[in-house]
Amino acid sequence: MNSEQVMHKLGNEVTSEDLELPERISSNLQAIGPYPDEGPSTKCSILECGKNDMNYEPVISHQVIPDLNQETSVAYLQRELEILRTSNKKLQEKLTKEDKEKRKLKLKLELHEKAAAAEIAERTAALVEEVYVAQRERDEAIMCRLQSALEERDEAVARVKHMEMSLKLLENINPEENDMTLQELLSRINNADTGIAIQKNGAIIVDRIYKTKECKKRITAEEMNAVIEERDAALSQCKRLHQELHRLKEQRQTSANNTRHPTAENNQERALKAKLLSMQQARETAVEQYKRLEEEIQTLRVYYSLHKSLSQEENLKEQFNHALSTYEEALKNRESVVSITQQQNEELATQLEHALTQQANMELQLQCAVEVSQAANEKVQKPCRSHFHVLEVTMCMKTTKKRRLIHRVKTRERIL
Repeated sequence: MNSEQVMHKLGNEVTSEDLELPERISSNLQAIGPYPDEGPSTKCSILECGKNDMNYEPVISHQVIPDLNQETSVAYLQRELEILRTSNKKLQEKLTKEDKEKRKLKLKLELHEKAAAAEIAERTAALVEEVYVAQRERDEAIMCRLQSALEERDEAVARVKHMEMSLKLLENINPEENDMTLQELLSRINNADTGIAIQKNGAIIVDRIYKTKECKKRITAEEMNAVIEERDAALSQCKRLHQELHRLKEQRQTSANNTRHPTAENNQERALKAKLLSMQQARETAVEQYKRLEEEIQTLRVYYSLHKSLSQEENLKEQFNHALSTYEEALKNRESVVSITQQQNEELATQLEHALTQQANMELQLQCAVEVSQAANEKVQKPCRSHFHVLEVTMCMKTTKKRRLIHRVKTRERIL
């Protein structure tokens, strides 16, 4: 009876210890876990991992074998406890390793995020510096062009003042002559006989040239105003893009501070990068368009100036050739007139010489007649006196004719 009671007590103790073993294992695992807040799911996973790693499945028997003695049951229980302790230690080591790896990954992610933020900040700063440098270069080029334009304007103003002073020196210019063409003015210069008329017509031509220069200046001023307006539009667009870039940068910073998930931050960074690239492309296109417009305006100016200069040169050449032809014709006509007048002068000179010879002969005859008359006067005074009077009258008539001829010759020489 005593032996049966002892075996019954041992069976009850074994069953009670077998029933308490899983609860102790779970309590030990709960105490070992470094993160008690993770909940029962992690505990179950740990138990499953331990069972899978150790390939151990404890089998708890609820039936008591009456043949076992107390020593075998205690040894069996001690073995199970040792196995569970070793598995618990291995699980603790794995948990610590996983915790370390998790922390390392978190640190790597934080460092990567900081590096990405630094790269984005550097790129934005480089973009802003490029925008500022481009703006400064463009402003310097515009200032150089404006200075050259101002210098040209000053030179043109000085020339205009000089022309005005030269025009003020000229007087008595008729207002009716403003409606004449250059061809008519050149013909008037060709047909002019005095220097005053040539100066008047030349002043009218200079006034026409001055008016054409003013028209050219007006056209260039309008073109410069158009270029300046385009420049202002490009500058305003660059400022707007810079403001948008600053706004996007602020949004990126605020989003980086507010967001928690790394995937959302990466998506937002990608969107910001895409926006920055699009803004940079828009700025580059605007700058290229501005440069292209400036080049087109410069080429148009060059073509316009060349066309005007060529047309003016052709007109001036035609006018000059026409003026030369008219001058040559006038010179030929004058040469013919001069030759005719020279022939007439030669004829008049021969006539004068013939008249002078006749006068000398008449003087000799007169002297002879006077001597004869003086000789005859002594003999016969009365008939000689009447004859002498007639001779004197004839001599007076001849002298008056000679004087008239000499006066005509002198007047013709003065006219020539």
